[in-house]
Amino acid sequence: MTEGVVCFMSDFMLHNDLLADLYQSAISVPPESFQDSVFKQIDRVIGFDRAWWGIMSHNQVSFDLHSSYRHELPLEFEEHWQEVKNDDVLAEDAHSQPRTTIRFDEKALHSTPGLASLNTEHDLRHALCTSVFLPDRQSFLFISLFRSGSDARPFNSDDVYLKQLLTPHLYSCWRTNLYADIERSRHAKDVASAFIDRNGRIIYADAVFGDLIAERWPTWNGRDVPIQLLETIRTPKNSSRKQSIGLYVSQQYAGGLLRLDIRKSSLIDKLANREREIARYFALGHSYKEIALLTKLSPATVRHYLRVIYEKLEINDKAELVRMMGRHDFDTDFTLSSIRPRPNRDIDFLSNGFQS
Repeated sequence: MTEGVVCFMSDFMLHNDLLADLYQSAISVPPESFQDSVFKQIDRVIGFDRAWWGIMSHNQVSFDLHSSYRHELPLEFEEHWQEVKNDDVLAEDAHSQPRTTIRFDEKALHSTPGLASLNTEHDLRHALCTSVFLPDRQSFLFISLFRSGSDARPFNSDDVYLKQLLTPHLYSCWRTNLYADIERSRHAKDVASAFIDRNGRIIYADAVFGDLIAERWPTWNGRDVPIQLLETIRTPKNSSRKQSIGLYVSQQYAGGLLRLDIRKSSLIDKLANREREIARYFALGHSYKEIALLTKLSPATVRHYLRVIYEKLEINDKAELVRMMGRHDFDTDFTLSSIRPRPNRDIDFLSNGFQS
């Protein structure tokens, strides 16, 4: 076997292993860690030390940033980019050449005053960028890899070729990751889940989300989170709380997107935190004494809490408590074995991103 064939076979096996690892991460790693996991795996075959993954759209002047995940880049980088984005001719290149991996050298990274300021401040010397238009044809996913520092090596043609091959898989893995995360938590028919960008645009949502939003806002456009809901989630980053709009909302930032879990407000929301904790333990089958040990309360105090819980929930027996807690508790743990078949009415604005 010739040396060239040996090298080809070695590269082929390496890339197959990489793809297998990427797709495994897509179904097993939570969205808040997914991009970090992906970048660490890509670094095995394309050396880089910083990266940026996000969603943009072009406006009449420059670009709007809808989603942003920075790998080894500080928040100041993104804030600085916002100040000089009108000068970002590299984003123009990525926008005008979708699905093409573009190599930018140090000269290109300093080709305008704004870019020179940004990349000098963060010592970025070389970049690889690939963009993919989302199916709406207005916004696009971008994945940029950087090498920084005075000793940074330029990206070569093999790096460009490999990133070009990887990008469709990265897009597919990202979509799969969002889908798998929602699938893992399809635990109650009246709990709705969605991933949205920072402007309230839905990226992926389950069918229940669309049903619940349409019921609450009959004129909903089917694409953007209603402004009344969006305004209630602009404050704390990760939280769970009842809203004045008649919904209970749980939110968590994940990989540049925001995951929302919403449901109609219920009697459970009347419970204080300690009452809800005790109700959960009791619904899981713990005795008074076991709950007392877990909560560091006396059994008599636990009994008192349960009487209050029954009064607030307007119920008379444990079976009803179990049913109510099972339907409305966001804190239940789930595994892949609990995944339900996917409804056909999910809201998926990432499908066919490489075919449109």
